[in-house]
Amino acid sequence: MVARAPFYENAALTLNATHEPVLYADFKAPRDVSADDVQAMLDLSDRFLSRQAALVSLIHLHKGTGIISSEARRMFADWIERRAKELRREDVFVVIVVPEAIFRAVLRVVYRFRAAPIRTITVPDIDAAADAVRSELATLAQPLSPELERFLASLTEPGSASKVARG
Repeated sequence: MVARAPFYENAALTLNATHEPVLYADFKAPRDVSADDVQAMLDLSDRFLSRQAALVSLIHLHKGTGIISSEARRMFADWIERRAKELRREDVFVVIVVPEAIFRAVLRVVYRFRAAPIRTITVPDIDAAADAVRSELATLAQPLSPELERFLASLTEPGSASKVARG
């Protein structure tokens, strides 16, 4: 495992793990996400899991930006397979923003026939994603620090997607 700073950014992707237990991944240009970008996300996720810490992956996809490459999908799938036991924990889940209704419908159909390997909550926008994170953490009795609350609030402010705070 490569040590990664809790904040990683380039033109395709922003990763922010400075507000535990949330790992925020803003896929600004999914088609341009490299293997190194995916590895950075997996390294940050491993950091949470190796400490037995809660992990909330907040994945922000944007309308019309496309999907990640088959190589990147394979890297995620391989990692999920290797980490299957840890990913089944109650305090590990994914909240994914899927703005296109048709893609959310496809995911519902897929998950009806094949359970997601990680507890997954699919929402249409970042406001709903922030609310889902708050709700799920409350259900798990996980404290929501003032810093995490400010971070979630910053995601829902107009124009915030391009200026996510580091800390």
